[in-house]
Amino acid sequence: MNLQIAGRGRGAETMDSFVESKWFVRIVAFLLAFLLYMTVNFGDFEAVQQAGDSALDTTEVLTNVPLKTYYDTENLYVSGVPEQVRVELSGPKSIIESTKRLRDFELALDLTDYEIGEHRVAIKHNNFSEKLDVSILPASVDVNIEEKVTTTKTVTPEFNDSALAEGFQVENVTVAPREVKVTGSESDIEKIAFVRTALTSEDEINEETTATAAVQVLDGNLNKLDVKVEPATVQVSISVKNPSKKVPLKAVSKGTPADDVTITSLEPDVDEITIYGKESALEELEELSLPVDVSGVTKDTTLTVPVNLGEQFNFSSPQEVKVKVTVEKSTDES
Repeated sequence: MNLQIAGRGRGAETMDSFVESKWFVRIVAFLLAFLLYMTVNFGDFEAVQQAGDSALDTTEVLTNVPLKTYYDTENLYVSGVPEQVRVELSGPKSIIESTKRLRDFELALDLTDYEIGEHRVAIKHNNFSEKLDVSILPASVDVNIEEKVTTTKTVTPEFNDSALAEGFQVENVTVAPREVKVTGSESDIEKIAFVRTALTSEDEINEETTATAAVQVLDGNLNKLDVKVEPATVQVSISVKNPSKKVPLKAVSKGTPADDVTITSLEPDVDEITIYGKESALEELEELSLPVDVSGVTKDTTLTVPVNLGEQFNFSSPQEVKVKVTVEKSTDES
């Protein structure tokens, strides 16, 4: 019993000696310094990380984002809904880039619980990351819900004569199909004054032409109505003509022949010539003069003369005329 007590006494003395030694003090001081270092630097790391995350935040606007509308499409017609809106996104740049790339979000206008009439409805968004702030431009829209009406209308084709080549005229304009279905609200259907289509061309038209053209539905003030047209485009065909007229051809001399030569006759190989051009100009044309240059002619000859029409007409048939030139030489009596 006395031996065990003595053993504990020696161990306690050893521990006391270690605690009181300079190594114990050094170890404790080192541990305290290490803990203080970790506390200060870990806090700085978190601050730097937060600052870094904040620096990566950005704002970007997506344009031309489609808007989906939910309502009873069988019986109702909704006007005032824009086809596309803008979305402003704020948040981490990486998430914004991913959102732009995937495009798995949706902008929706839910009108399923709205009655007939005018309403201001907020646009909702789905499937955006919770880390993004989303703003829709505009945030809400004014819509008008009315009963759906469908009617059949005849399409009137229109054409601007300025697209024609010089001298050509429109002979006929046709459209296919001639009738289209127009669907819209009852109030807009009642406003319909014109259902028309117009063919445009970058090049001058000088032959029969067929092209696709959009159908326009307008009110009495030529304002476009918010209606749906089926089909939305039609085929417009234009046939043109180039008016012509046969007129007598008269050859006249110009220039001066040799001193001892007199021109006695000019005989074209055709008596009439066909001229193509505008009807208004052709109506005033009774005869075409063909200037024949006889400069330097010394004997009977046949000249090929081009028909020069100037700017009033398009062309002639034929475009060249052979003219027989007959001369008479004078004699020196001396």
